[in-house]
Amino acid sequence: MIAESHRASQPEHLRVGLPQPRVIERWLCQALDRQGVIDPHERRAMLTDLYDRLECGEPLQYVLGTWQFRWIELRVDRRALIPRPETELMVEWILAELAGRESPRVLELGTGTGAIAAALAHELPSVSVVATDVSADALALAQDNIVSLRLNRCIDLRQGSWWEAVEEHERFDLICSNPPYIADTEWNSLDPMVRDWEPRRALTAGPTGLECYEVIFHEARGRLGGQQGAVVLEIGSSQGFNVRRLAIDAGFDDVVIHKDLAGRDRFLVARFR
Repeated sequence: MIAESHRASQPEHLRVGLPQPRVIERWLCQALDRQGVIDPHERRAMLTDLYDRLECGEPLQYVLGTWQFRWIELRVDRRALIPRPETELMVEWILAELAGRESPRVLELGTGTGAIAAALAHELPSVSVVATDVSADALALAQDNIVSLRLNRCIDLRQGSWWEAVEEHERFDLICSNPPYIADTEWNSLDPMVRDWEPRRALTAGPTGLECYEVIFHEARGRLGGQQGAVVLEIGSSQGFNVRRLAIDAGFDDVVIHKDLAGRDRFLVARFR
């Protein structure tokens, strides 16, 4: 079951919805409580500042500074993409692929806040995760999250673009990623709350939106060990056919597209037998 969390369901094109005003006020007050702000005058001034940030279009998640992802609380800011509800469901498909494996080894490409890696380590204590990101800023945020959740013993954070951070001899039971998949031409049509605040390189992939998937599948099969390896990816709702073709061309013979809670194509699971 997907954990209940303090966020609204996200429609297409990565729009981040806002809950009711009373809910927002309660969350903002809770954020001040976590900071230990007690003085009523200071609280009033800081609360006004938080509302001003919302009025300027800053995402609620960044204003609060933390956001729930499944069963864990993450620090979030402009260094990395805000974890979405769809990605919570992606973790379910990863856990299903890892079921029955002893001490599975997972590679996450493009970890951002560290949400997927941290959720896996929290829910599957036997897992070992290598989590990479090209952004030093994003990795610093992920490090903060992993340390605060006391999961650093089973998560190895590395900086590098895609496969650059992975040693050639390393093999994994599962490779996962929620890569950038927005085409450059779609950038201007994104909701301003996303376009103006979240890091562009975590959202756009290139002219077609498929560029990151091409890089992933170029080496994915050779990086999987044993005979039961799998790749689990989040995809754009119109990309199922094309990403499935990339997986098949890369040698995967069991490729399935799964839908999100809104009934849209959202996840790809690729295996080779």
